[in-house]
Amino acid sequence: MKNPARLMALGLAGTLMLAGCNSDKKQPEGGETDPALSGALGDQIMVDPDMAGQDGAALGADGGQITLPPEQRSPEAIQAAKADAADAAGGALKSAPQPQKGSTAALTEAAATAAQVAQETKAAQTDCASKVTYSNTWAARLPAEIPVYPRGAVQEAAGTDSDGCSLRVVSYATPVSPQDVASFYYTMANKAGYGAEYRLDGNDHVIGGRKGGKAYVVYARKRDGGVTEVDLVTSGK
Repeated sequence: MKNPARLMALGLAGTLMLAGCNSDKKQPEGGETDPALSGALGDQIMVDPDMAGQDGAALGADGGQITLPPEQRSPEAIQAAKADAADAAGGALKSAPQPQKGSTAALTEAAATAAQVAQETKAAQTDCASKVTYSNTWAARLPAEIPVYPRGAVQEAAGTDSDGCSLRVVSYATPVSPQDVASFYYTMANKAGYGAEYRLDGNDHVIGGRKGGKAYVVYARKRDGGVTEVDLVTSGK
């Protein structure tokens, strides 16, 4: 992979682990695709061809940074993405409140705990993060209420449904701002009955919450070239 993502996998010890091409975790195989990916994502999500074997992806490598071609970060493209986001939310987005500063440990711990859905798994303290496999098809298996931001360019994805674990981790790029990303998930989460706590941790805009046994957490940060890098984690059932 020319452009490895900085994926977040959640362990039950409350540890946020970073996984990428230099890790020992299983990496996606070159031909690993799934009809569900194109069918479920359609034109809303663009995929790196090195990851999914498709042409016309929006991602590129620039000194290890995520990049988008000019046509995917033009004012017109940004407006189109925002319009699609509003449509996905039912016609309009609510502005996320001003973020609170401070630790986001509680949000990541909530997602880690929700990753385990089987009682016997909880008793065994299984590390769900160690069970993830890498494939962009996991982006098509996100909960419908917590999707990739419309027209987001998926860089890498991982997930698992094994041994009582339910975990999705997707890294993607978008030309909209981190605040726009936060407002999208704030709206979607509230609409679906999730909590939505918004925090600013350094340069990371972090929003997350729970609904019963399900949880999500989103990290969005501004990169060079008008690109926002997003790490999205959903867990539980």
